[in-house]
Amino acid sequence: MKKLFLWLALINLQASFAQGFFNNSGQSATMQDVLHSDCCLLGQYKISGAISTFYNKISYESADYKSIDYDRYGISFNINAKFYKELQLRLSLFADLNQNKDQPKWLSNFYYALGYYNWRNKTFSYGYENYQPNRFDGSYNLLDNLKRGFFFISYNYYLLGDKSPLKTDETAQIFVSPFVRYQPEYTNRYGTAVLGNNKITLGTSARYVIWHNFYTEGAVYFYPQSGTELPWDPDFTYGFGYFDWKSFKLNFSYGNWIANRFPGHKKEMKNDFTNGEFKLSFSYIW
Repeated sequence: MKKLFLWLALINLQASFAQGFFNNSGQSATMQDVLHSDCCLLGQYKISGAISTFYNKISYESADYKSIDYDRYGISFNINAKFYKELQLRLSLFADLNQNKDQPKWLSNFYYALGYYNWRNKTFSYGYENYQPNRFDGSYNLLDNLKRGFFFISYNYYLLGDKSPLKTDETAQIFVSPFVRYQPEYTNRYGTAVLGNNKITLGTSARYVIWHNFYTEGAVYFYPQSGTELPWDPDFTYGFGYFDWKSFKLNFSYGNWIANRFPGHKKEMKNDFTNGEFKLSFSYIW
């Protein structure tokens, strides 16, 4: 599996760079020239994604009640295929490079999503996303996992007008997105026992792009049904980084997405800043 990911990454990079040296007139061209040409279907913005390396610490309790800190690091390959307007299929593949006895069995080999993702102001996004322990080794039933993804709808809007004093440059903006999620079936953290059905999650996420694509972000979550907030479900999430959506850009990010609790709320899992994910990624657009 590691070799497959490395080959995918290498082929993608070679193809991208090989096609960036000449424009349609046979003259020397930059990557930006190629992206906005008709050469080899480039510049159509139909396929995008990133090749990344990542690291995070996973803290959990083993079957014999021992506390374990597992250092996860590896390579990921993300691809987003746009079919019609903003209708997209999203796929993320993971290759773990630190495989040992402490590696949790529920770590995913891939995530997937299908939805209408509209980044524009005052628009809706909706679809289906699956972040379950999807694995290639057959240890989890993919059809069962299909029921455990969630359907979502969100509304996107921008807070900063052109004359806002917070508008430090053309990238500066505050993006806010309230959302609703519906999960037909949910399980324990290991994905081995069904805990309930028809789970609803409400929340709002926000990203503040401060200056030249540097951002900070966060989200708050509310679980209206009693007993449905599980130990790893967050009250809030947070992150920061640098993100330039254009092709052939190097981006970095930090995100902390599980088990964060507001003061006064019971915390059942170990989670702190060191359990967040650090990621360095190279983006592409085809």
